[in-house]
Amino acid sequence: MNKKKWLLLAWIAAVSVPAFPQDGDSRGWWLGAGLGMGSVKSSAPAPSAGRDALAASVDLGYRFTPQWGLGFEYGGLIPVDGCADWPCGDTPAAFAPRFTRLMVFSEFRPRDSGWRFRAGVGASRFCQSRHWSATAWSIGDTLGLLLTAALDDDLADETVSGSGSWRCDAHMKALGGMVSVGYDWPIAREHPVSLGLRLSAEAADFGPTRAIGLPAFQHRALMLSLHVSIN
Repeated sequence: MNKKKWLLLAWIAAVSVPAFPQDGDSRGWWLGAGLGMGSVKSSAPAPSAGRDALAASVDLGYRFTPQWGLGFEYGGLIPVDGCADWPCGDTPAAFAPRFTRLMVFSEFRPRDSGWRFRAGVGASRFCQSRHWSATAWSIGDTLGLLLTAALDDDLADETVSGSGSWRCDAHMKALGGMVSVGYDWPIAREHPVSLGLRLSAEAADFGPTRAIGLPAFQHRALMLSLHVSIN
């Protein structure tokens, strides 16, 4: 089964399950995180073209009305094969950097429904060369600190240095956009936590990277992720 079919079947199965009625009068902040799989739909010679990738994101937003809100999303696509530095293979097609995005979006939630519709614009970025820093702060360090805080453990003994991470030496940015449709199920009626599935698409048009001889290209990606939100 190809990638398009498994994404479509998973989505159809998800939205076929009815959600609990949502609180139609709620306003205020929400915080969310998503993890899933993606597919880079760009055509060669674009970096990461045609590859599957791990998709991850975090978002923060505010609902000004029960149906409408604004938020920020930071997300990334990490290819499951290829190499992330230029030049790193026999051909330019081997170049498979991760793409990150920082977007501001508008979200619409129909009343008494689990549907979530988003559209946003912002910056898309990829790194052409990087180095390993043994003391850099990583996403894993951040998640570990948040988990410790959530468990009300003593943070006094926690180290202030990171466990190591890749740091970018040279990157390219471009204006990008994203759209998504999601469906959420409250974990329980009395709690503000919901679990959902989100189908997202992102796009950005990058100019030529003259320092490494990479021509202009179109970045396109499709993602399906499991999403947890605290409303």
